[in-house]
Amino acid sequence: MGHVSRREFLKVTAAGASLFAIGDGLRAAGASKDKPNIVFVFADQMRAHAMGCMGNKQVITPNLDKLAADGVLVTNAISCQPVCTPFRAHLMTGRYGHATGVIHNDIKLPNSETAIAEVLQKRGYQTGYIGKWHLDANRRDPVAAENRHGWDYWAVRNCSHRHFKTYYWLKDGRKPVNINGWEPATQTDLAIDYIKRQKDNPFCLFVSFGPPHNPYKAPPQYLKKYADKKLTHRPNVPDGNTKTLQNYYAMVTSLDDCIGRISNALHAAGIAEDTVLCFSSDHGDMLGSQGHRLKQRPWEESINIPFVLRYPRKVKPAQKRDWLVTSVDIMPTLLGLAGATVPKKVQGMDLSATFCGESKTERDAAFLFNVHRGGGPGCDWRGIRTKKWVYAFHKFGDWIMYDLENDPYQLKNLIDDPKYATQKKQLSEQLTKMRKDLGENIPLGGKKPAPIRLPE
Repeated sequence: MGHVSRREFLKVTAAGASLFAIGDGLRAAGASKDKPNIVFVFADQMRAHAMGCMGNKQVITPNLDKLAADGVLVTNAISCQPVCTPFRAHLMTGRYGHATGVIHNDIKLPNSETAIAEVLQKRGYQTGYIGKWHLDANRRDPVAAENRHGWDYWAVRNCSHRHFKTYYWLKDGRKPVNINGWEPATQTDLAIDYIKRQKDNPFCLFVSFGPPHNPYKAPPQYLKKYADKKLTHRPNVPDGNTKTLQNYYAMVTSLDDCIGRISNALHAAGIAEDTVLCFSSDHGDMLGSQGHRLKQRPWEESINIPFVLRYPRKVKPAQKRDWLVTSVDIMPTLLGLAGATVPKKVQGMDLSATFCGESKTERDAAFLFNVHRGGGPGCDWRGIRTKKWVYAFHKFGDWIMYDLENDPYQLKNLIDDPKYATQKKQLSEQLTKMRKDLGENIPLGGKKPAPIRLPE
């Protein structure tokens, strides 16, 4: 496979800048309070607890902490289906996996679905996407042109977890562009270049980083930051590798630097006031909690994701909110902040007025859903998450129920406790109603999940 050099890449991006300039006359000029820019940055497999602003004193995240201080930190952000491709379909369409057909990894997002970029294009926005896509089938590269769903600028790989020395494809590019070092650093360079070129137009830019998804390896300069730190796992980890945790946190700190650079670029361009800057993740990482690893689990380490939003023009700073904001709510909420009409088929909630302090509307529960590809090797399950409770079942019966207020680390599973039988019945009935209202009736399959292992 051929590659283009850095010099060739600069020629390509310069040509792209000319194309943008041609298009500027066809789109509304300049961001404003009615058409703010949107920069949505998200990690892959980063749990909410891996930020200082979420109370984790071990991880180094000064830029995310500053972003939270300048905006709003949502502590109950939930990935409704905690795995890569389904989350990304939620993010693009505001619709659940059973509605779009994207029920597990490596399924192509249908062309019939309306994505956020397509809506914003009609409102006069330039659109750009950088990083991991994972919405085309079979992880192929380059992604088919008809499956780009309205993104004008494109610097993407469909799916790869090569965080070092990898490559990406430009829109309609015939050869991949080499990345010689740490992938997020190059992706941040591209994002900053895009911001500089588009600062006079309303734009929407999505940046999708690969880390801290395994393999857990970080650049040496970030590992050094943790060399003298004594790291400890969460109390619900029966046994864990602190080297893995060191690498995971180092990867997170590298992304924190990237966020700082993007924020600085917005300020340097003079457009920070009228830009919605948001950071999140597609799902979390168990990292040994409950004796499990990775994602696709109903526990907090898997479903609770970062969500920090800054919009100086309309969102008050220094807010820490326990709102339930789910993966299907992100698309309509961003459209609401942009003053765009939310498509009728969207199933998520537009919470833009809540973020702006103009409404007290909140979601009372999140619908949790998981389907393993091909019915295995894991477990299909359904669940419900409120501010206080989480409940889930699989085809073998009830699975978990926790009181999150009194047991935040989920150390005591109440699913078989007779004292909580009434509470379990209420959650089960509420979940049944949610499934019926949403039209989700996919049969559950898969193997019985591994037993929960907690510290002695």
